[in-house]
Amino acid sequence: MTHLNMIPMTWSRLYQETIDLGLNLQGRVCRMIFTAISTGFLKIGEPVPSSRFFAEHLGIARNTVIIAFQQLVTENILESRHRSGHFVHFDCHILYQTQQLNALNPNKQYDWSKRLSKKLSQQNNLIKPLDWENYPFPFIYGQHDPENFPAAAWRECSLKALATKNASLWAQDLTQQGDDMHLIQAIRQHILPTRGIFADENEILLTVGSQHALYMIADLLCHPDAVVGIENPCYPDAYNIFSMRTSNIRALDIDQDGIHPEQIQGCNYVYLTPSRHCPTGISMSAQRRTELLELAEKYDSIIIEDEYDAQISVQKNMLPSLKSLDHCGRVIYVGSLSKPLAPGLRLGYIVANTELIKELRFLRRLMLRHPNLFTQRVFAFFIEMGYYHSMLRRQHEAHLARTSFLIKTLNEHFPEWIVNSANGGSSCWVNTRNINTQSLAQQVKEHGVFIETGQAFFINSTIDHLCYLRMGVGSIEQSKIEEGIQRIAQCVAKFKSTKLST
Repeated sequence: MTHLNMIPMTWSRLYQETIDLGLNLQGRVCRMIFTAISTGFLKIGEPVPSSRFFAEHLGIARNTVIIAFQQLVTENILESRHRSGHFVHFDCHILYQTQQLNALNPNKQYDWSKRLSKKLSQQNNLIKPLDWENYPFPFIYGQHDPENFPAAAWRECSLKALATKNASLWAQDLTQQGDDMHLIQAIRQHILPTRGIFADENEILLTVGSQHALYMIADLLCHPDAVVGIENPCYPDAYNIFSMRTSNIRALDIDQDGIHPEQIQGCNYVYLTPSRHCPTGISMSAQRRTELLELAEKYDSIIIEDEYDAQISVQKNMLPSLKSLDHCGRVIYVGSLSKPLAPGLRLGYIVANTELIKELRFLRRLMLRHPNLFTQRVFAFFIEMGYYHSMLRRQHEAHLARTSFLIKTLNEHFPEWIVNSANGGSSCWVNTRNINTQSLAQQVKEHGVFIETGQAFFINSTIDHLCYLRMGVGSIEQSKIEEGIQRIAQCVAKFKSTKLST
């Protein structure tokens, strides 16, 4: 809708808000337009309604509006174009004007802090820069790699989904089922068997990514007295999600074979990333998987298995998932479809007992009905036509080559650092031993390098955890890795004596 035809009620409200500011009519018109720009009703370069429009709908003289317009033009808020009217000026300094507005209305904003039941912004979150693509050397994990996106194949599948017979399906609002059974079948036949899982249609639920899956599981199953065991270090958002439901979070220590299964005693739920531990990349040994399932039965624990990176990491010698070994229905399996392709597509799934899936489906209906049906249908074609597995093979080979080269380069420049990586995943977990990685991250940023510090992955993190890094390879070309590490080495050399206490 163009702002020339913006509903009169909106302008009337904005004008009415100026009534107690002690301004004359001309000033009130100026303030009304300031507010419209600062709140986004009017954007840079957009047309402003005519003086005749304002005069008619605000009940003031047209000359008053014209004088206000002239004042706004003088202040570079508006510009006048011959025979076209007035437009928001491209050099409009609206930030300054907004500050003026706030200064004149110090008590205008309501204090919401007293209403918040939780301040989620204060959780230990992973913060990634919005402009990470502008870094020449982005050692970032979990972001889209535009160079490897199969655009032609995705376009073909999108066009196929737009065909009339398919459009009639995804254009509906599927309030009850909510899942494209075409995609469910593709997951059953082409995705889950690679992890040794064979599930019925009613044992699979689609989600808006694996994080959405975890949120629903926690919301449906966890009560305030529940004890939830989580690996330490862990996926921070999983910890944040479960800690919203219960304060009884138990940190489960890991070694080179994963968690020690006996630690789950007393846990109602256990959240794990056994195939490729987040963030270290460690894979839980076969012996511990067997023992874990036995103890889960003994202690009446439910296991939530998150294979967030499994599709990227699949190798012939990769251990089967816990879900494939589960004969008692105690494992809830969470997977991601979109992470290896394009995380922004936000599509994942849960595999669990039919009764649980039924209740999760009704919970999902209350939240967002269902994931985007058009995306579901495109993904179904993308898998069914063989493009998905072809992409996974290419991506696995690329990540394996990049990771191997990254480890080699790190060992050459930093022989004292400990570098962990496994299963050809898309990141390395690095222990720098004595480097304050938060300080290092700020230093290398100035040289075009992005690195992700590791402290946020620890439950009850301390100063001892400042020395860790997670270095992703999914979004950096192999040819740039060496120069990126060289730039890090140059920064390290400048403050090599920096200890964790700084």
